Amino acid sequence: MIEGLIEIADSSNLVDIISADSNYEVLLAALQTPEALSLLTKNDPLALAKLRGLKLKQQLIEAEGGCGNSEEIAQMLGVSRQAINQRRQRGKLIGLPRGKGKYLYPLWQFTDTGKTLKGLETVLEQLPEFDPWMQITFFLNPNVRLENKTPLEMLRREKVELVITSAIAFANDEFD
Repeated sequence: MIEGLIEIADSSNLVDIISADSNYEVLLAALQTPEALSLLTKNDPLALAKLRGLKLKQQLIEAEGGCGNSEEIAQMLGVSRQAINQRRQRGKLIGLPRGKGKYLYPLWQFTDTGKTLKGLETVLEQLPEFDPWMQITFFLNPNVRLENKTPLEMLRREKVELVITSAIAFANDEFD
């Protein structure tokens, strides 16, 4: 299979592939070519769905200003990297695993003044059973209970109680 992917990388569409903004996007673009998909789906019928999932995760990472690493967030909040890690472990911050004990933290969790968004921790308390990807999905998607606004938008408007109610419904699979 590696040989097949190398052949694809040597093909004429390489220019289009390497015009992506990051190494990750280059890899995703290469794997989504018809040639690569044909090769991948022979070995894994779910390959296309998995690639779509990876692309969605990349979009979530980039949404609303992107993410910062532990050191960047610690500096922004004026605390240690260990304090950031502890807050993540206690469910007070959303941290996306990036391998080998490293995490990315969506910047939308914080205000321009370097504080945690008001109400974020209380809302996260309602979503303890969800992984960070589902938590982010909750915050970034319009919600009928919030007049089709996102929970993030409503938190920014300081409508904390409405977002808490929405999070409880989300956690209990109550859909309108």
